Amino acid sequence: MAEFNETDQTPTVDPKTPNLGDSTTSSQPKPEQITTIDVAVPIPDVGPQLQVVVEEFILKSGSDDEEVRTAATNELRDFIEHEEIGITTLLVVVKYAHEVKNVDLLDAFCERVADLIKDKKVVEVREIFGIVNDFTPGEEQALRYEHPWAFED
Repeated sequence: MAEFNETDQTPTVDPKTPNLGDSTTSSQPKPEQITTIDVAVPIPDVGPQLQVVVEEFILKSGSDDEEVRTAATNELRDFIEHEEIGITTLLVVVKYAHEVKNVDLLDAFCERVADLIKDKKVVEVREIFGIVNDFTPGEEQALRYEHPWAFED
């Protein structure tokens, strides 16, 4: 709080009290000072190599240069296609990409998950995702009747 000195009427400032009335000393950034920076937050439960690849992708995908963004996307897709990344790790990154609202990262990892289950039988998809079949035999028979394509051998 500012106090006035009785002799010269100039305000003195108590260093322990924030000066709420003076907008020029505010620590809050003005709207024109706020910038958006694409920074990768560490992803829990992924290896360091994948973390580095995701961080590099996020940095490069924020570039103004279309060629840099395209190259980053291609590098990421090549990495996740050729590395042995388990379904659990893929889903962790999918969740992360969704939370940080990075559509390009989300697309690349969702595409990889889709590739893993493409042309698989229902039983195989259940195995991949660790899904327990909780349908009764009658319910499963009804599903086989309604959606025969999903159960074709």
